[in-house]
Amino acid sequence: MTDIDSNRFAPPKAELADPADPAEGQALAGRGMRLVAVIIDGLLNALIFMPAYFMMGGAAMMGFDPQSPPDPTSMMGAMFKAMLPGYLVIGVVQGWSLHAFGGTLGKKLLGLRIVRTDGSRAGFVRLFFGRGAAAVLPGVIPLIGALYVLIDSLVIFRDSRQCLHDQIADTKVVTAASSMSASLGASRA
Repeated sequence: MTDIDSNRFAPPKAELADPADPAEGQALAGRGMRLVAVIIDGLLNALIFMPAYFMMGGAAMMGFDPQSPPDPTSMMGAMFKAMLPGYLVIGVVQGWSLHAFGGTLGKKLLGLRIVRTDGSRAGFVRLFFGRGAAAVLPGVIPLIGALYVLIDSLVIFRDSRQCLHDQIADTKVVTAASSMSASLGASRA
């Protein structure tokens, strides 16, 4: 009984390995593909927004008489009423896409997906309110917003290929084919 193999108190000989990192093997989306996805999203959003805007009276605001301009307050109210339905529809459509596919419609068409930086699936709240708000809301601040949008867009040229809104929301954009763990997690949820 001096043989090590028969010693029941000997430690196991199995080799232990750390679990695979879900972020490993995910291919970051190319900068050009991300730009094309943003352009596609802009065109799709315009196709949704413009008809709604004109149906809600947006065209009437273009034809006012310059000799007797309308009250600015009433004009802003009418513009808001005409714009709101289009923005709500865009929010619902893109929100559904973020929840269902893990990306906007443009990203879905190009085979891209937004995931957490650890490779796991990013939830709707993080995508819509965290990432989306960080990308859109600062842009409406006069002067400072334009500078933020410029900086947000330019930081994608770092090695991580993350924009500021990606860093704020702890996300990254990857090719959908390389994010199997995120899609498997989505199918289990």
